[in-house]
Amino acid sequence: MALDRSAVRAWVAGQQAAEDRLLRERVHFLLHLSPDRSLQIYLGFWALRPSWPPTQPSPLLWSMREVIARLKQSASGTFG
Repeated sequence: MALDRSAVRAWVAGQQAAEDRLLRERVHFLLHLSPDRSLQIYLGFWALRPSWPPTQPSPLLWSMREVIARLKQSASGTFG
């Protein structure tokens, strides 16, 4: 089955138009926030933060470090 080039182009153009509109709406929303509302949003995100101690790396960072360590071991010192 072959792709219809014009349909793909139309889809890509639609995706770009949607992305552009979302960006404009996001910028408009942020530019029109009052200081009180922006503080409320910030504090809401702060309350949702993970519960690990802030002096420790995130679980994602720990996982990335483990993968890099395994790559170093499997590459016999040629990695890094």
